[in-house]
Amino acid sequence: MNSKRIVLKTTLAVMAASSLGMLPGMAAAQSAKTIRMLLPLAPGGGSDTLGRAVAIEMGKTLNATIVPENKPGASGTLALNEVIRAPATSPTFGLILGSTISVVPHLMKVPYDSVKGIKPIAQIGTTPIVLLVNKEHPAKTLAEFVAMSKQKPQSFGSYGAGTASHIVGEAFGMTAGVKLLHVPYKGTAPALNDLLGRQVDSVVADYGAAGQHLGKDGKLRALAATGVSRAEGFPDVPTFGEQGYPAMNELVGWIGLATSATTSDEQVAAWAKAAAGAVQVPSVRQRLISFGYVPTGTHGKDFEKIVAAEPIRWGALIKAANITLEN
Repeated sequence: MNSKRIVLKTTLAVMAASSLGMLPGMAAAQSAKTIRMLLPLAPGGGSDTLGRAVAIEMGKTLNATIVPENKPGASGTLALNEVIRAPATSPTFGLILGSTISVVPHLMKVPYDSVKGIKPIAQIGTTPIVLLVNKEHPAKTLAEFVAMSKQKPQSFGSYGAGTASHIVGEAFGMTAGVKLLHVPYKGTAPALNDLLGRQVDSVVADYGAAGQHLGKDGKLRALAATGVSRAEGFPDVPTFGEQGYPAMNELVGWIGLATSATTSDEQVAAWAKAAAGAVQVPSVRQRLISFGYVPTGTHGKDFEKIVAAEPIRWGALIKAANITLEN
């Protein structure tokens, strides 16, 4: 009889633990679970650093270990392809650059559907794209730069043909009714080096790369930035919209998180909540701002709408400007 009571008590204890999600070994498994995070950039860059900071905070919320893996190359498509193809037994999400979703599929063949093949998790932040000149350049304002361009076409450097910086430069030229001569570089660093050396009239880049050269002691001047409002980290730089070009407002870069379309909605929701919370952590938020990002944490249907709309917006610009990878 005593043995039956012991068995009954044990059974009830297991049932109670089960109802609380705490079967023997489950708590240990929960704390030990591992999530892969694919990063589309080389280690040490601004976006890579931000992605890792978000991962640390998400891991705390999810009671999980998030393991960042760098897989740079092919404009972010290598990392995204691996995220999409990750097996269900290996929970995986990736940091994505807005351009990988909105620009790249219009210019090169990718082995997946960059909208239908993923489930958006959360946007981390948006980054304005900035038109820069050397401080020795005679144009002190955007209006002066446009006036000079009408007299003699000005050149602008981008961090590569078909990149967001290339498209924004072309879009501004069309909007302002001026011809800007595109000079593609293999990255932002060489473009900014030539701007510092006055080998090119202007450069279109993001704050993450250009911020160190701005300010009172900097050698570059930002004439205008995309975005609906001035970046908190660079409040002295006026937007294009403020200066009469509101069509440029929405042409911002962004970074976010996405996973495979096969990932469950429940898992995506949990990751999204953790990511949105991570963006609000003061240290992460301040780091975003210091790199020129506007912290967002947008998730759910709102982020899904962004991912669906961005390829249409940028695709129209690419078509209107007749941009190819050879431009």
